[in-house]
Amino acid sequence: MAEFAIRVPSVDELLDPYSVEPRERRPLRDDVRERILRAWIDTRDERPSHLTVELPAGEKRGGLDADLTEAIRNDLSRTYEASKRLRVFTRGERREAEVAFMFLVVCLLASSLVDKVTANQAVFTGISQGLVVLGWVAMWQPAQQVFQAVSRRLSRGRYRELSQVPIEIAWA
Repeated sequence: MAEFAIRVPSVDELLDPYSVEPRERRPLRDDVRERILRAWIDTRDERPSHLTVELPAGEKRGGLDADLTEAIRNDLSRTYEASKRLRVFTRGERREAEVAFMFLVVCLLASSLVDKVTANQAVFTGISQGLVVLGWVAMWQPAQQVFQAVSRRLSRGRYRELSQVPIEIAWA
């Protein structure tokens, strides 16, 4: 049977530091959730019996095991439920994506204008290409969110499986 485990440097590195929810309802950090998903996909053929999360022994406190196990379970279940529909942006993120898209359009128009007016002079060609790059850089975060949303949607079956896997907290 394959080992299905991740090591986290501290309890604070496991859960979202900005969440105000009680510990057992706090979501996992995005990078931790991604590591769990990748580990599950990599060991899936061997059907691991449980997920082990290794944390430093110095942080062990009474009742913490149960809280962390419940937090991980809640997060994986909520991620599965959220993956049933393709929701890319919140309202605020949608506004940022619209602004970034408009900025890209303005940069592309400015680049075309520079190309047309300057007849491909070397310095102005560099400025024109810089405008194109600047516009696409503005779209980086919205594009990343689209890819993450699609990936989450495509991984919904894996999240359903993960939401049912027994979880063990190991203090090392």
